Amino acid sequence: MTRMKSYGKRLLAGLLLTLACTGIVYGCEGRIRVLRVGVFSGSYWDAPIGNSCAVIDAAIERFEAEHPGVQVEYTSGILKRDYSEWLIGRFLVGREPDIFMILPEDFGMLYGLGALEPLDQWIERDGEVSQKDFYFAALEGGRTKDIQYALPYECVPTLMFVNKSLLREEGIAVPESDWSWEQFYDICAAVTRDLDGDGKPDRFGSYGYTWRDALASNGIAVFSEDGAHSLLAYPQAAEAAAFAQCLSALYQGCEISARDFDQGRVAFRPFLFSDYRTYQPYPWRIKRYSSFEWDCIPMPSGPSGSNSSELSTVMAGISSRTGKTGLAWEFLKELTCSEETQSMLFTDSHGASALRRVTQSKQTRLVLRQDTPGESRLALEALPGTMEQAIAAPRFRNDRQANLLADSLVEAAIADEQNLDLQLARAHRELEEFLNR
Repeated sequence: MTRMKSYGKRLLAGLLLTLACTGIVYGCEGRIRVLRVGVFSGSYWDAPIGNSCAVIDAAIERFEAEHPGVQVEYTSGILKRDYSEWLIGRFLVGREPDIFMILPEDFGMLYGLGALEPLDQWIERDGEVSQKDFYFAALEGGRTKDIQYALPYECVPTLMFVNKSLLREEGIAVPESDWSWEQFYDICAAVTRDLDGDGKPDRFGSYGYTWRDALASNGIAVFSEDGAHSLLAYPQAAEAAAFAQCLSALYQGCEISARDFDQGRVAFRPFLFSDYRTYQPYPWRIKRYSSFEWDCIPMPSGPSGSNSSELSTVMAGISSRTGKTGLAWEFLKELTCSEETQSMLFTDSHGASALRRVTQSKQTRLVLRQDTPGESRLALEALPGTMEQAIAAPRFRNDRQANLLADSLVEAAIADEQNLDLQLARAHRELEEFLNR
């Protein structure tokens, strides 16, 4: 009996020791907080880059060093074309990351699903962050109904590519940064001509300039900020559509292609700043556009607008269901508000920072100048002004479908040379019906 009691005591002591050791192990593991991040590989703007995760990896390294016991993890190798489906799929099964990148076309859907944590209270309580730090259009890319749901991580404005060799051949000077629709049209009309005598032009003023480009530079958008109304009934929208129609008429129905542009037969083409940074430096410049000199300038301004263009912005947001909101906010700041992280966009990516103090810094100007040959620096000089004047397309639930419908309706209206105003009124009514549904 005494032997049995002794054995029982030893067994109980061993069990307690095992539980104590297990508790110590679990306690150690419990002190490691894991923050999961959703990112994609490559450039959103399809610009060729080396290590596409270099900026994220450096941000994680700094963040973990400043936050002992925190481990930041992400799934590598998710391509941009697969990222939207991956992120929405994770959300639908309740396994989304704590913080994630948001593609411009996905913001409205994520907002509609209630997937995004509102950030206004975090910004107000944080003395290190101010909305004034960011370019207005970049910040608007993550805002709807007067609530900020995401902060800008990386952005790219649209610039106007100009074939300097073609203009020089025609004795035309490269336009100044504050040029207008009227100047744009006059130059396009002057250079568009039939060179081979077949009765149709084979050199053109522009390629890829659309009614949306005209709209952005005429002080108006397609939809109201909250996505509740179409703005196609406004005079500025009619002016933009009419200008796009007049420009198209110059080319007599010819199908202008990217090949025409690449071979130097087009004077102007809207270009993303990321493309400018890709194809200006050697050797990409030699491989892509070696037969003519070129540079980029701001977009031409409409009579009711300015030299503005639409800003494309990749945002970063926090899951509305994360249990680590405070920690996620700190890492969101590292990605979007840190000068170290944002400066790397100019050395390890082809985008631009939405932080004014970074994009306008002396260090950034030096980095960009090193990549730009000769006197081809018009775009670099214009970049801060272009960012200040840029606009953001309104983001709301079902904005993707609404924009596809708007494209179809307005392009059909422009194709009707006799009834543009009537067709625009019809497009406005159809968009209003869609939004009200």
